[in-house]
Amino acid sequence: MKQVVPILIAAIIGLTAGYILNSSKSTKTGSSENDQGDLIAKLKKDLKEAEALAGKVDVINTETEKVVEKVVEITPEEYIANLKQLRPTGDTRQQTMREIIHYMVGLTKAEEKALPAIDEFFETGQDIEYEATAQAFDRQRQEAKEAEDRGEEAKPSGIGQFITSGLGSYFLTSMVQNMKRELEPGSMRLGLFDVVHDIGGPKAEEILANVLSETGRGLEVAYLDRILGEIAPDKYKEEVLAAVHELLTNPPTTNGNSLLDESSRMFLFSVLVKYKDATFVNTAKLMIITPEGRVDGAVVNYLTTILGEQAVPLLYAKVKDENLTDDGDKMALGDAILKHVGTNPDSNAFFKEVITNKELGPLRFLALGHLTGGDRAESTLRNRQKLITDIKETSPEDESLNRALDGTHNRIEVMIDPSKAEELGTGNNGANFLQQFFNRGRQEKKNN
Repeated sequence: MKQVVPILIAAIIGLTAGYILNSSKSTKTGSSENDQGDLIAKLKKDLKEAEALAGKVDVINTETEKVVEKVVEITPEEYIANLKQLRPTGDTRQQTMREIIHYMVGLTKAEEKALPAIDEFFETGQDIEYEATAQAFDRQRQEAKEAEDRGEEAKPSGIGQFITSGLGSYFLTSMVQNMKRELEPGSMRLGLFDVVHDIGGPKAEEILANVLSETGRGLEVAYLDRILGEIAPDKYKEEVLAAVHELLTNPPTTNGNSLLDESSRMFLFSVLVKYKDATFVNTAKLMIITPEGRVDGAVVNYLTTILGEQAVPLLYAKVKDENLTDDGDKMALGDAILKHVGTNPDSNAFFKEVITNKELGPLRFLALGHLTGGDRAESTLRNRQKLITDIKETSPEDESLNRALDGTHNRIEVMIDPSKAEELGTGNNGANFLQQFFNRGRQEKKNN
């Protein structure tokens, strides 16, 4: 039938054109104008019926007859099917992301009609990660697996190595606490969360709440907490915290190939920090060191934020564990401890140990930086100056260290009394001597 209709249309168009041409010769043939009009009207009618049968045009009759192109409506199911086929990679990434956003907008415009199809997709548990970093992570894991299959040593690299390090998870947990909506969604599910949120209404809220109760991803819990909070402030707080506690104590098994799965703990602990939830502290204390013997930086960040200075003795005991050999792990614990240098005895003791150990390199630089950061109360700053004086008295032979300490002492003095800046000449030189000190320590560690 689909093949016949176009042929029929072509034939009618041909006959119409032929007849109109011949009609100019009507004075010779003797045909009446009325007969011509009737025939032309019939041919036009046949043409329109044939075209309508082909599904190509829709005819709207008004005072002046018009032919309007029919817009083929895409169903929500088709939008979802199209989205499942798209992978924004390589040179086509930008174009593909535009297509993805186009389909997301189409679903949003479909309003409540789109909700059943979206809900059905959520129930499958499927997802496609769009974020370039997540795709790089997946690629690195695949390369590592291939290396392992060849009998080669497979080491984590790039973003994977940073996220799994104590230092990476420690600092990233602070960053994800300020999660907000981006123009380009991080994954298909995250994009659809925004679509459902934008459609709004009781059904949309119900769908998002159901996903919250079922998801095994920390990122999704944190994301749903944000958008459900916009729909119904504080309504789902208890459900969110319950989901966080459950996923932290009974994490789902994953294949290790997803950045969203790998970063779940960071997002979960960021939610606990957001709500200042201290009910998980005792459990978290047992999670500082992972079963693999690594520091969980997300746990350290949470305990430091919730307990403040009270966390220092616990973390100080952990950092002295001889089984900890990773520099990133030590720096995560070290940063948390040094936040309270000048006010806490354990923090002061740790500062002395670090700053006089030439093998620690980057950690020494980190320690010096804490003397001029954080708490800037005059009493705290004076305590830090006294700490510098005590260290200089016990390490007179280390000229490089003493120069760095002198420079830091002067910077603190200017922080207390800015009028002394010119006199002490701290300016940009402060950064220079710290950098030199850091580089020296790093080089000494390499030589040893």
